[in-house]
Amino acid sequence: MKRTTTLSVAAIIVLAMPLAAQDFRGSATSGGRYIQIRPIVRDTVPLALVERRVDGTFYEGVPVTCLPGFEICVRYIAGEVQHAIALTQDVSVTAWGLGMRGLSATLLVRARADAAGDFAWPRSDDAFDAMLAYLELDRGPWRVRAGRLRSTTGLGFSGFDGVSALLAPHPRLQIEAYGGRSLARGLNEPRNEVLQGLESFLLDRDAWLLGGAGWFEPWAGGMLTARYQREIWSDRSGLLAERASIDLRSPLPGPFSFSASADYDFAFGRIGKASASLRAPVFADRSLWLELQGRRYVPYFELWTIWGFFSPAAWHEAEVRATWRATPALTLRGHGGWRWYDDTETPIVLSALPDDGQRLGFGASWQATPDWTVDGEYTLEKGFGAFLSSGRVLARWQPIEPLSVTFDGSAFQQIEEFRVGEGAVLGGGVGLGWEFSSNLALDGGVNVYRQNFENRPGTPDWNQVRGWASLRIGFGRDPGLAAGAGR
Repeated sequence: MKRTTTLSVAAIIVLAMPLAAQDFRGSATSGGRYIQIRPIVRDTVPLALVERRVDGTFYEGVPVTCLPGFEICVRYIAGEVQHAIALTQDVSVTAWGLGMRGLSATLLVRARADAAGDFAWPRSDDAFDAMLAYLELDRGPWRVRAGRLRSTTGLGFSGFDGVSALLAPHPRLQIEAYGGRSLARGLNEPRNEVLQGLESFLLDRDAWLLGGAGWFEPWAGGMLTARYQREIWSDRSGLLAERASIDLRSPLPGPFSFSASADYDFAFGRIGKASASLRAPVFADRSLWLELQGRRYVPYFELWTIWGFFSPAAWHEAEVRATWRATPALTLRGHGGWRWYDDTETPIVLSALPDDGQRLGFGASWQATPDWTVDGEYTLEKGFGAFLSSGRVLARWQPIEPLSVTFDGSAFQQIEEFRVGEGAVLGGGVGLGWEFSSNLALDGGVNVYRQNFENRPGTPDWNQVRGWASLRIGFGRDPGLAAGAGR
């Protein structure tokens, strides 16, 4: 099938706009990442070398699968180490002074490539993406955008090729309407291109996204936001999604602040994500802050998949967080939470399973000297059939203004799905950054991870090395600086 381009006509227009602009501002970031993995491979063992025991068949203490009538058995082991180097190039430009008052252009594109290696890094075969590419006309009380746009809200990150119109009829009220061709979540591709491999089962067609939002400031410092969004196939043969959300952020009398949000799925007739938070200082000097949070979560699936009809169970969580500035150089923080799950409405065998879990964590940030900053955190999570204990520490050294050196260490231990055995992953690395000027910066680093299992024989070797490097070049003028200062 012929692959259509992901770049809209508006994106092509925006590419040419900076050439005609009176001024522009942007950056180009070149990045490279080195990844090392050890894949799982299938291996065969002669039946004569297999040890038969009451609890199964084993080879060198590791379970193997033997089929009747065959002279070999099968096991899965760690293969040879494989390497890959993935490259990205991001370019971001905003141009203004295009011959009409309030007219500007914005562009954010990314190019990808595999430089070398034994395997392809995910999405490296997608050589080019236009993540943002639109024209904007801003005339104070109203604003219009056209091109490749993105809506980042409580309903998720929704990309589309279309138009957005914003109107502010009152200083405390804004209204927006938007719509266009819907893009697949997180891929910046039209849905018919992303799903082209399924064309035997799915028609080659676009989807349309339509939505609206309103922002209202009921009192000073408060903000109420409501949003409605709907997605349908271009031929109107089916509904992909229909949801709404509401958000409230507001100060309360005294030092308290409150926020709450929720979204509603019309297709399934249920509340999806919801949260509420209350934050306040404990002492008059505001050195200690407490925050109480409550959450609800239900996995969300679009209607073109079948997963949403399996009735995923919601979970709820209550959490308390504390932040204490003990000294000007030392800040301590901690949190604890309890999570419980709704009834899955499945048959109970023998006895009901536990349906709750706990989280606990604490951390600290310390400005040891003007040159040294240290930050560390430990987290413990416990649930039915699963366990996670993890910690990290990060030290940053800045001996001179443009140079910074970071040292990091991490460790975690995890048990999932009743797996027997205990092990730990230890990691460490170093990073280096040099800011030559406000428009030129270079940074990079390397991390090494080592995994050790104490009593789980035959576990694959997950040891790996990862590295990265990036170069950022800024260009143009910052409109917030004096004329010529940002050149």
